Amino acid sequence: MLEKTYRADLHVHSQHSNRPTMWALRRFNCPESYTAPLSIYEKAKARGMDYVTITDHNSMVGAQAIAHLPGTFLGAELTSYFPENDCKVHVGVLGFSEKQFPDLLVARKNAYELVEHLHREQIAYFLAHPLYDINGKLSPEMVEKFLLLFNTFEGRNGGRDKRFNELFMQIARSLTPEAIDRMADKHGIEPYGADPWVKGFTGGSDDHSSLYVAQTFTETGAGSSLADFLSAVRAGATLPGGEHGGALTLAHSIYAGAYQFFSRKADGRSLKSCPFLDALLTNTFGNGKGLSRSARLKLAISSALPEIYPAGNRSRRLEEVLDREIRQLLSDKQFREQLSAASFNRRIFAASTYLANRLLYHYTARFMTKKMDGGIMDLINSLSTVGFVHLATAPYYIAHRSQTKGKPLLAELRKTFNVDGGGAAQRKMALFSDTLSEVNGVALTIGRLANAASAHNTELVIVTCSNEPTGRTGTGMNFQAIGDVPVPEYHDMQFHFPPVLDVIDFVEEEGFDFVHVSTPGPQGLLGLLIARLLNLPVTGTYHTDVPQYVGHLTADQSLEETAWNYIIWFYNMLDEVLIPSIATRDQLLQRGLSPEKVRPLPRWVDTRVFSPDLRDCSIWSRYGADQGPKLVYAGRVSREKNLELLADVFVELQSRGSSAWLVIAGDGPYRQEMAHKLKGHRAIFTGFLSQADLARVYASSDLLVFPSTTDTFGNVVLEAQACGLPVVVSDKGGPRELMLNGITGLVVPSNDQAALAKATSFLSEDHQTRYLMGLEAREFVLRGSISATTQFSTLFGGSGDWGWATDEGGPGALRDVLTHAAF
Repeated sequence: MLEKTYRADLHVHSQHSNRPTMWALRRFNCPESYTAPLSIYEKAKARGMDYVTITDHNSMVGAQAIAHLPGTFLGAELTSYFPENDCKVHVGVLGFSEKQFPDLLVARKNAYELVEHLHREQIAYFLAHPLYDINGKLSPEMVEKFLLLFNTFEGRNGGRDKRFNELFMQIARSLTPEAIDRMADKHGIEPYGADPWVKGFTGGSDDHSSLYVAQTFTETGAGSSLADFLSAVRAGATLPGGEHGGALTLAHSIYAGAYQFFSRKADGRSLKSCPFLDALLTNTFGNGKGLSRSARLKLAISSALPEIYPAGNRSRRLEEVLDREIRQLLSDKQFREQLSAASFNRRIFAASTYLANRLLYHYTARFMTKKMDGGIMDLINSLSTVGFVHLATAPYYIAHRSQTKGKPLLAELRKTFNVDGGGAAQRKMALFSDTLSEVNGVALTIGRLANAASAHNTELVIVTCSNEPTGRTGTGMNFQAIGDVPVPEYHDMQFHFPPVLDVIDFVEEEGFDFVHVSTPGPQGLLGLLIARLLNLPVTGTYHTDVPQYVGHLTADQSLEETAWNYIIWFYNMLDEVLIPSIATRDQLLQRGLSPEKVRPLPRWVDTRVFSPDLRDCSIWSRYGADQGPKLVYAGRVSREKNLELLADVFVELQSRGSSAWLVIAGDGPYRQEMAHKLKGHRAIFTGFLSQADLARVYASSDLLVFPSTTDTFGNVVLEAQACGLPVVVSDKGGPRELMLNGITGLVVPSNDQAALAKATSFLSEDHQTRYLMGLEAREFVLRGSISATTQFSTLFGGSGDWGWATDEGGPGALRDVLTHAAF
């Protein structure tokens, strides 16, 4: 038979916590809680509490209001200060008499005097939420003083995140007599008690909303009477139980307070025209009142009635649209079943995010509609409503920020108290990308990065957004988009707008250590927002010369400058920016990127996958190609890659009688137009190729021609050289740094048709030079190869100092370009 335990929620607030510390609450005359003392008593008893108290801020009025009821005792939460630095703390005091309370209010002004007074009067007490930095004064040194001064701590606070609660208990339980002596000598504080290294722990909901009363509690086996229970608290013979808090708990408490505030301002008037909205708010945040029997009957009747809003009516008020969405939500049986299996917080969050996403989709779609029935006012109303929906979800952002702002302190405490074992624990990184499903160099690099993560003791999760259902696939986590907007002038690409709150919740729940963004698009912006919100380090890679793309696509100098302003702002907001080439670094620094943020990104090519041994000229028969040198371009088939120039050059070579073939390996928005331009010429369009097929095409070709001026690195230039091909590249961008001019290929002036034609014609016709350059190209790549552990090392916290695997024949100038020293 299990031993009987006795329980009490030792930290709960009523409407008598009416002097809020937040200026905004004071400004609107809004108390921290609206909960009636009797409601707390009834809920606590209904949820299995043997004893009940109320701990209002510096007040015993709430506890007095229920003092006549069985199993109650007086309590309060006193605000106290350490005189040396004004560090604010909250001390729970229990079981005192009304006569003793005025002296407690006097003593609370000095934490040392308060604790001495509590010991002298033999009043039970505990330090509440010991790792909550109330006024920015908390530090490892102050935590050491807490451990000397207090013998009982709130080990589980129902309003604080689990990581804070558990770390403090881990620290307190790791104490030894030697540690206490060392801290006592350091701070000159004489600890209380015979065994001050042995601490007691309590638990309390810290509820301000009535939603979470008694969901966190203190329990002990020594509580057959109230006197025994309080003695157990004084003796440290209690343990915390129940639920930890977190961002959702805090957010929903804010919502409950706001609902109760506005309900009182409305004098009890309900939203008669919006029964489903009224029912949802009342049932969720109505301070325990729930729906009356008549209200439930009306709701059931309303549910059975046909849709009352005309489908084409766009002039409905926001609350009416919301009411309709709630009705649809409640009629979704599968969604209701998912909610019923979830916890209270998860049910509220799932419903809230569903409704927020639906509203954002509804009004964003209206905004994006070209023809709006209401003209400019309809446009303004849609925009303002989108803004209002974001404002309405602000409690979630506020709560996440509040719960995570102490993360740096946690790291300091782990180091100071040497907890968590000191082993090299695996880290966890969230990589945000807009382009995982795209066929381009960024997506390929991300794929290789995922393979490299395990070599750096890092678990990598790639966070993306698409129209596919939300879910995990391998190392990826996809979120179904709220909506899509096509990229102007680039209509085969779309920006997917993610469900922001769901992504924030995922990152917080998964416990990532840092964030990396691979693009400055919507996903990159979201990654930056989440990192700043959750107090996580954030880095980024500059893969794509976005401003040049904008310039190419729009031919608008002002838009290109706007793009530059955005790019420099975005990357300056990151902690570190990983750059793949010297040219890219210089360009960004000239534009205003902070030099101290820049680090190199070591990467190379797998010379086993890309090899001359794969040469098989018989593959060309499948494309209907006969004899003649094969000039290959590989990559995204898009105009900004300078493919219009390449097509013009090839037409010129053909007009001179060249026997060469042009092989376009890849796909993209310019493919159809380019194919039309080269119709009747010796051109092959392979479409998208797998890595293995692309390697065979390289090895079976004779020359890579890569005229792009916008690439920051150029994987294809390395891949082609690894397969024994000489290369022709532009003198602008990163690819020129991945070859040796005159040795492994030729560098030509950017956008110079005559120069590109001359270089291409020379190498396509001179077999001997082409062969020798191909040999040098393969050796060049082999000499520059780096180990798997060095690949992307700076991304995973490495130094970035990399160079040649061997110096044999390696040119010193190139070594300088490719090592950290050059940066």
